[in-house]
Amino acid sequence: MTLSLPKRLLNRALVLLGLFGIVFQLTAAFYAWWYGIDLQTGWVVTLIAPLLCVVSGSVPVLQLQKEPE
Repeated sequence: MTLSLPKRLLNRALVLLGLFGIVFQLTAAFYAWWYGIDLQTGWVVTLIAPLLCVVSGSVPVLQLQKEPE
């Protein structure tokens, strides 16, 4: 099993947007930690939305556009 981006446009866009969201959230958390800014207690919950985008774009059962075989 190799990791690769989906071929369909909508699935690929979901995966890329989800990865961007994860990187953005982790960068913001690192920035807040670096400058001593207190985060909300449940800031990790904000990672759920980008993770759902990645999962719905990459898991065949959840894909909005079915990938060609």
